[in-house]
Amino acid sequence: MKIFNKKENTDSKEDTLAGAENSKAQSSGSSAEKANEKRGNSEEASAGSEAEKSPEALCQEENQILKDQLFRLAADFDNFRKRTARQIDDNRKAVLEQVILDFLEVTDNFDRALESAKTAEDISSIVSGIEQLSKQFFSILEKYGVEKINSEKASEFDPHRHEAIQHIETSEVPDNTIVDVYKSGYALNSKVIRPAMVSVARNPDEADK
Repeated sequence: MKIFNKKENTDSKEDTLAGAENSKAQSSGSSAEKANEKRGNSEEASAGSEAEKSPEALCQEENQILKDQLFRLAADFDNFRKRTARQIDDNRKAVLEQVILDFLEVTDNFDRALESAKTAEDISSIVSGIEQLSKQFFSILEKYGVEKINSEKASEFDPHRHEAIQHIETSEVPDNTIVDVYKSGYALNSKVIRPAMVSVARNPDEADK
């Protein structure tokens, strides 16, 4: 009959467990080393690929990148230009629409004045109605920055605001002054859009000098 020693049995089990742990640790260390080696090889291959590119190839790549950026900028600018043109056109149409609506009020009053004139017996009432229409018309012009150029008789002739269509020799008014106004002039926001057509005095005494 064989008798087992408990102490020997326990030592044998501990040796077995220790061997298994050492084997596992060696296996884990080997896997980590393989992963590090693989990563290192990949980085070296990438660096080698970059190093292998010729200067011409690098220039071509950079040139292509710059071309792409230029095309994108050109497309963005073209879109901006079209968008701005549409906004300007929309604003112009909105202003024109408002101007027309304002002058349609004058048209309505003009139609009513014509109907009243057909049955009016007092000519002064017709004249008064026309004067009211004229005031309404010019008030709308002033609303949009239109002003009548001063062209009163005997006022000084201004070549920037007046157009002389005739010179009249006279001593009744000073030389280079307005004698008659044939057509009124107008300015839009201080810019002359139509000069006043006038006749200008030419003093004979001044001409002889």
